[in-house]
Amino acid sequence: MTAAPVLVFAQQRKAPDDHLYLLVDGLAECDAEHALSVPSMRAALGDAAVERVLRPDLAHAPEVCPALVQLAAPGEDAQEQLLALSAHYAAEDARYRKRYICGWLLSAHPLSAVAEHLAEQCLATSAGPGQPPTPWYEPLRLELLTAALGNQIASVLGPIHTWLCPSSWGSLALLQGDTQGNAGPVQAPLPQQARQTQRLAPLINDLLAAWRQALRRPPPDAPLYWQGSSLLPPQAAAQAFRLVRDAQRLGLNNERDVLSLCLHQLFVHPLLPQHPDVQSDIAAAAAGDTALQARFATYDDAHWLRIAATLSSAETYP
Repeated sequence: MTAAPVLVFAQQRKAPDDHLYLLVDGLAECDAEHALSVPSMRAALGDAAVERVLRPDLAHAPEVCPALVQLAAPGEDAQEQLLALSAHYAAEDARYRKRYICGWLLSAHPLSAVAEHLAEQCLATSAGPGQPPTPWYEPLRLELLTAALGNQIASVLGPIHTWLCPSSWGSLALLQGDTQGNAGPVQAPLPQQARQTQRLAPLINDLLAAWRQALRRPPPDAPLYWQGSSLLPPQAAAQAFRLVRDAQRLGLNNERDVLSLCLHQLFVHPLLPQHPDVQSDIAAAAAGDTALQARFATYDDAHWLRIAATLSSAETYP
């Protein structure tokens, strides 16, 4: 990923009355000496250009809360150096579980209003009643929400009419909010699937990390694996969500069992659970008799290839 898409976003998407914001995660890593650290950006842009997003569960520790940084006010142009630095940092972020750059945001609303909305939505997007607030602004969580909600993501974005978000596959995704940029938390309850994406986000993050790691040196028994130019295939997070969700529906509760099945579906065949041998292994793991990884370890390369050959042709998980 180059800096070009971020520069184009800032130059061509920003309306005369828009503020351009950069959202960074206080829980992610960024050296204090780096130009994109919160202290550095305060020094470069002024205290008035930075506001902490006081997420409800961390409001007592503002230094670890996200920071919303105004890169350009209405009628102003952002510094190209900061835009380029943030784009390159986001590209490096793609290889890590915790991402510092959460995106570039456009809004006609002032810094304090947008920061307040981001914090309020942590409650509105929680995984369900009685569940803790959700850091929905994290790139993976936001990508999953968007996949579940479609155009309804606009009601979540509120005063943010456009959000350029780092994606799970190493590129950037453009999210469109309400063209009027209306402020205020989402009013209608989130659909169950949207809440499920937030509940499963940590496990999906683990699967994406294991997927990236495995692609560095694909195993010999992997007739099907991503060979494209991007880090992962487009919409990787949505694909990972469906795999994890369906593995749990098969009765797998142990996270290692879930990850083992999902990874084999990604590298051997997406329809593995339809094969009788694999069905037997899943049933044994679901009953707690053995670990699924241990059962799969008894198969040699030839066995996996024979299983894949008996299943319907498929390039991706349905």
